[in-house]
Amino acid sequence: MSVFCRIAAIAAALILSPVAFASSVSAQAQTLIEQGRADEALRLLDEHLKNNPQDAEARFAKGLALVRLERNKDAIRVFADLTRDYPQLPEPYNNLAVLYAAQGDYEKARDALEAALATHPSYATAHENLGDIYAALAGAAYNRALMLDESNQVVRRKLALINQLDASAPAEPPPAATATAASTSTPAAPAAAPVASAGPVPQVAEPAEPTLDADTRAALQRALDAWAQAWSQQDLDAYFAAYSEQFVPEGGLSRSTWQAQRRERISQPKQIRVTVTDPQFKATGPGRASVVFRQSYASDTFSDTVTKTLDFERTADGWKIVREYTR
Repeated sequence: MSVFCRIAAIAAALILSPVAFASSVSAQAQTLIEQGRADEALRLLDEHLKNNPQDAEARFAKGLALVRLERNKDAIRVFADLTRDYPQLPEPYNNLAVLYAAQGDYEKARDALEAALATHPSYATAHENLGDIYAALAGAAYNRALMLDESNQVVRRKLALINQLDASAPAEPPPAATATAASTSTPAAPAAAPVASAGPVPQVAEPAEPTLDADTRAALQRALDAWAQAWSQQDLDAYFAAYSEQFVPEGGLSRSTWQAQRRERISQPKQIRVTVTDPQFKATGPGRASVVFRQSYASDTFSDTVTKTLDFERTADGWKIVREYTR
């Protein structure tokens, strides 16, 4: 039996804490999903979210409905947006990990689980599923090694040890788990990976609205201007210095992969011009703030204008970027 069958254990990633949905719309949608009427649930949630776009519970339920409808790419987008808007919730990260694993993208699954643990180190489910992902990655590497050298008995024994995990894994998830299964494949063998589960998202308490003083706004403006200037001047050292050591790239990319991509994209054009206009500053917590602005980018090969958000944290070296995304 291939080690990749062990990924079925990741079904637990979507078994969330048994807290009832606070939103009546979310609870109604959840009931519809459990009844196999995910399409009706999705229509209900879309209508609700038109007027309540920041309802975390409704957005989470929408992600579950999309998975039931086998629209995994759309579900990934929903859960990724939740991780940006509510980074303190570990469950959306875990759901991303399950969906990535279902696609055979174990590197992204690993990154998502590590992000979940960064926000919630005591989340036992994420620790367990991260172990399964590491086992899958190891199994894939050992299989590739055997394809290149079938006589390597050391590698064969290592693969056998990893495959023993399957023998100790339960045939079904624990009774509390309610999951649907979807088929996927890996580089070595096909595997069935449960990718969705009915479960609520914890209710998000709305904190008191913090404020920014004039000096803080000015400091954030300087940090924003310095970031745009470094990008325009193709000064990679200054550009990367604008980001915090805690910066986590969007889309499940590792920090090293993101940095390599940015280095290539900034270095290749002959010239770049980045301008920021209409910045809107908002405090998001102690020593935290976000800036939403219009970004205009132009190079010798490409140009566009988007609305971008940079989340900053105050450090000993000034304000640094911890998150970056485009809407």
